[in-house]
Amino acid sequence: MKIWFDADNGPHVLIMRPLVAELTGRGHEVVFTARDRTKTCQLLDMYGFSYLKVGAEYGKGMGGKVKGTLGRAADLARVMRRSGAAVSYGHGSRALPIASRLLGIPTVTMYDYEWVNARLFNLCCRSILLPESISMARCAEAGIAAGKVVSYPGFKEELYLGMGEMDGSIAADLGLRPEAVKVLLRPPATTAHYHNPEAETLLDAILARLAAAGDVQLVYLPRTDDQRELPARAGVREVIIPRKVYDGPSLVAACDMVISGGGTMTREAAIMGIPSYSFFRGREGMVDESLAASGRLALLASPADVQAKLVAAVRPAGVTRPDPVALVDFICNAIVDAAGR
Repeated sequence: MKIWFDADNGPHVLIMRPLVAELTGRGHEVVFTARDRTKTCQLLDMYGFSYLKVGAEYGKGMGGKVKGTLGRAADLARVMRRSGAAVSYGHGSRALPIASRLLGIPTVTMYDYEWVNARLFNLCCRSILLPESISMARCAEAGIAAGKVVSYPGFKEELYLGMGEMDGSIAADLGLRPEAVKVLLRPPATTAHYHNPEAETLLDAILARLAAAGDVQLVYLPRTDDQRELPARAGVREVIIPRKVYDGPSLVAACDMVISGGGTMTREAAIMGIPSYSFFRGREGMVDESLAASGRLALLASPADVQAKLVAAVRPAGVTRPDPVALVDFICNAIVDAAGR
C-alpha cells in the first residue's frame, strides 16, 4: 500500500521518521510532500528522505494563511493526483486534509494542542489522533469531533526520542564548555495566530535573568531576523546561534536546560529529564498541564515566575530515553486502519 506523508513543519520530520521505518518494514511504500519552511526540507535531506517540495511560507495575517493553505492544498492535489496513495497522514497540516478530500483519499491527522481550530479536521479527516492526556471532556470543549478521535498512549515526542544514538559531536561543534551552564532558548512565534505579546515581556525577563547569571552559554534559536540581536541587547555575554541544522533531540541533550516560548523542544526536554521551562502564553493545553503536574515542565506565566522558578545553575541528572516501539506500532496501525475503513 502507498501511504502519503505531508511534512508541513520541521518537527513533523522527526515524528514521521520512525513511522516511515515501521511502515516500510511492513512492506508499505511511503511518499513525502514537504512545505519549505522552518528547516523542513533540510531535515528531510539530512535523514535521506526523497520528497516533492510543495509550498513555502504563507503571507502575514489570517488572510495570508488562509490564502496560502488553499493554494497549497490545490498544488498538493495537482501533484498527487496520480500518486496511487491509499491514505494520507500529517501532523496538523491543514492543506493535506483539503487536498486529500479533493482526491478522495482518506486522511489521518495527529496533533497535541487541542485549541487549534478543529473544523477543517472534523470535516475532512477520517481519524484525529490525540494524546490520551487530552480528555474527551476537553475535546468537547475544544470542538473536536469525538467520533473521530483516536487516543494514543504517551506523548508524540516519545515516537523518536528513543531512536538511534544521540549525536555526541554537537557540543564540540558549537564550542560548548563543560564548566558552563548551557541554556537552549527558543523565542516565541510572533507571527503565529496564537501569539500573545505577554510572551515577549517574559522573554525580556528571561534574557535579563540569564545576563545576570554566572558562566552561561546561550544556544539561541531565533525564529525571525528581528529576534537575532535580543540576547546581546539584554547583556547576555556568550550567545551561540547555530549555523546549520542539527538533530533536535541531540541538541536538547547537549544542553543543561531548555527554555521556549512554545513548541516541541520543551516537551522533548521534559520527557528526557532535562530542566525545561515554557513561557508559551497562548491558551494552555492539556499536554503541558500533564507534564507540569508531574514536575517535568515548569510554566513561566509572569516575570515573577521567571525570578522564582528559573534557576540558571541547575544541571540535568541524566538523559532518559523512552522506548518508542509500542507507540510507533499504535500510530502505524491507526494509519493503516484508516485506509481499510
